[in-house]
Amino acid sequence: MRFDALYFSYPAAVEPVLEGLSVEFKPGWTGITGDNGAGKTTLLLLAAGLLEASRGSVSGAGGIYCAQRTDDPPEFLADFFDDREAGRLRARLGLEADWPYRWDTLSHGERKRLQLGAALWRRPEILALDEPTNHLDGEARRLVSAALEDYSGTGLLVSHDRALLDGLCRECLFIRQGRALLRPGGISRGLAEEERETLEARRVRKQLFTERDRLAAEADKRRRKVEGSKNRLSKSRAGPRDNDLKGKIDLARLSGKDRTGADSYRRMENRLERLEQHIKNSAAPARRKEGITLETAAARMDRLCALAPGTIPLGGGRLLTVPELVIRPGDRIALTGPNGAGKSTLVRFLRERAAPRAAVLYLAQEVSAEESRALLEAVAGESEENRGAILARFSRLGSDPRMLLQSRLPSPGEVRKLLIAWGVFSNPALIIMDEPTNHLDLTSIRLLEDTLKEVSCALLLVSHDEVFLSALTT
Repeated sequence: MRFDALYFSYPAAVEPVLEGLSVEFKPGWTGITGDNGAGKTTLLLLAAGLLEASRGSVSGAGGIYCAQRTDDPPEFLADFFDDREAGRLRARLGLEADWPYRWDTLSHGERKRLQLGAALWRRPEILALDEPTNHLDGEARRLVSAALEDYSGTGLLVSHDRALLDGLCRECLFIRQGRALLRPGGISRGLAEEERETLEARRVRKQLFTERDRLAAEADKRRRKVEGSKNRLSKSRAGPRDNDLKGKIDLARLSGKDRTGADSYRRMENRLERLEQHIKNSAAPARRKEGITLETAAARMDRLCALAPGTIPLGGGRLLTVPELVIRPGDRIALTGPNGAGKSTLVRFLRERAAPRAAVLYLAQEVSAEESRALLEAVAGESEENRGAILARFSRLGSDPRMLLQSRLPSPGEVRKLLIAWGVFSNPALIIMDEPTNHLDLTSIRLLEDTLKEVSCALLLVSHDEVFLSALTT
């Protein structure tokens, strides 16, 4: 499959999502990486034939696209479970026989495995996966990774899962600030190469500035020499009857001995202008300010939340048995467990029992497409001052507000950043985040981690990301 000079823009958008993209995707897995809102999902939809290019061409498009969201059951789910030959794949992914009939009670991790299983069963020539390991626990990630290794078509993989990108991909497409570059190898190799190129560009740029300063000093020296020559050749310094000096000046003008200095100065000025243009052309794109501060405070109460011992219904006749659970000011708690164990249900019960005076900032594991549109409309309807503050914080979490405002449906990663940016106004005593790193790009995960390290309020983080939890919870 090949993209040639591809240009894509959504209706009424001010700027294109993708512009001048030419790349060929060969059989095997290609990783797609870039900031939230950079156009990764749009690229997958074009590859799967679900969108058409505004200009340019896409040859060989068509296949299956697996979305980030798990709002709805995948197509052909019933056929996938009726097919006896698919039994090996279902067993390999740990899919249970009753899952298709209780979609609403499945965890998002279980839904994700169903989604991927139904797609792999159809053996498409092109398989476009959008964050396939979101919501998955460690064992589920291992099962999914092993199943994807056996796929023999052309696979496009958008993910922030470094282990998956390194294990599967023979090349990665980096989308950075409107440019796309295909690099060989997995994500770690590509990021290392990108870092080397960045350091080399900085070294060359530093040399250019050093050379510019040297040329500017030499040009200034020659300019002063030329100005001195002009003064010497001016007859205004000769008296009315000083014919001898006037004659020497005429002879100097006629011989043109000082013209050489003026020509040398002009050549130096031309060199300096060319170098200034070179520096301008090699200028790196301006970096956005990164990182935000959440205004929080340790609450002046003994308990922010308390849950009495007992059982919690999980659906399908299952129960979760819990001891007494208490969240106090300053606690930094990690909540872990396999998919379907009841983590999100437990969080809901804890939120319902939060102290009335305790402000809680809650980030759900998944936000539906309808809720995402409503969120974008709500932000657009804020006062100019509040909207500006929200979008400024959104920008400092690593995404472009202009692309957000012109989108019809923000990406799941953009939605999470928008909720965090909006939550700044709540001055929470307790922050609860359910799988906060899902859908976020690698840069944004780092920025979120840095932000949460500095908060003084209590934290409850539900996550399968052990590195993220170890940095933030006790």
